[in-house]
Amino acid sequence: MVETPSYGGFRRAVRAAGGRCIDAPIDGEGIIPAAWDARVLFVTPTRQFPTGAVLSLERRQRLLEWADAKGAVIIEDDYDSEFRHRGKSLEPLRVLGGEERVVYVGSFTKSLLPPTRLGYAVLPPPLVEPFTRAQALFEPFPVNLLEQKALAAFMAGGAYERHLRRMKRSYGRKFHLLSELVKRELGSLVDWTESDAGLHLFGWWRGGEAEYRAFRSAGEAEGVRWSETEAELGGQRRFGLYLNFPHLTEEQIREGVRRMVRGGERSGQRS
Repeated sequence: MVETPSYGGFRRAVRAAGGRCIDAPIDGEGIIPAAWDARVLFVTPTRQFPTGAVLSLERRQRLLEWADAKGAVIIEDDYDSEFRHRGKSLEPLRVLGGEERVVYVGSFTKSLLPPTRLGYAVLPPPLVEPFTRAQALFEPFPVNLLEQKALAAFMAGGAYERHLRRMKRSYGRKFHLLSELVKRELGSLVDWTESDAGLHLFGWWRGGEAEYRAFRSAGEAEGVRWSETEAELGGQRRFGLYLNFPHLTEEQIREGVRRMVRGGERSGQRS
């Protein structure tokens, strides 16, 4: 089971292993639990990718109940929730009683330089040995050993926590600025998802396909681009766009929104 829409790497991993992907629909609260006939679920409960929806406690418990009933494994991807800008996050599935059924995965790609490519998995005890043997088969020698040791020293000395606090302050200012600007300037074109964390903002295009494609082309002509997704929701083809902001200065964020507004005007949309 894979959320729809979701991170494309999930589907590529399943297909590479000879599995079959089944779409699991989402709504404004994230994945919609059901009695799926499946053995594995990929899910992003802390911040659904790409929409940013936070899965409720009741739905998290239903996912764990499904996994227990089916003898299934849940892959819980927590990709950027360390960057919380307001409020308090819910506990991960693994902490809510999923120790035997949940594989919790995360990455330092967002908090360190992207080329570092360091990640981790917290495994249920029965899966530790199979994962270790599989890792030894595919990667006989430790990967990024120098980077791993450097990160361990960075964390042990407290420098990583200080680094993370500085990043949270910087990214928090950008998050609030971008959120305010897009809701004010582009709210008539895009239904922006409420979010408390993360490094991108997501919204569903309010109009149809032709209008969206005209808006995107006009934006490119203005020199601004964004990531996007398509999904079948409620029997309707929806277009979503998400804006990444960590790499931009606050002035670049303002300029980017101005260009999107001009793109809307150029394409005949009113923002």
